[in-house]
Amino acid sequence: MVAPGLAEIFYYLGFIVVATLVPIIALFLIVTPRDAKPSPMKLETYEAGQMPSGRGRTRFIIQYYPYLLIFVIYDVVAMFLFAWALTLRTLQPPGSGTWPILIFMGVLLVPLAYSIHLASQRDLW
Repeated sequence: MVAPGLAEIFYYLGFIVVATLVPIIALFLIVTPRDAKPSPMKLETYEAGQMPSGRGRTRFIIQYYPYLLIFVIYDVVAMFLFAWALTLRTLQPPGSGTWPILIFMGVLLVPLAYSIHLASQRDLW
């Protein structure tokens, strides 16, 4: 005997799978280019109108990674602080949004401190 409600769960999971896979397959079939006889010119790598030269892969210079971390952290903090500041007067009771934003900023200070530590070790300042 099947547990009550188990059939509905399987129907729902089947619907989720079909509703996910069908659009993905349809988009793949629509977007994928089809060329029966590609010429060697079409198969050649295109690089901004220039003939490609050298290897396609280069080494990533990680020297400015701490600066990137700092920028991303401050960008996220600025976005949330802006939204918080817009709704601060409408919060009830007054001041109820102060502690959550202070905790949020405290959590984001950890990666900020890490990136500053990395920058100080590499003498990037």
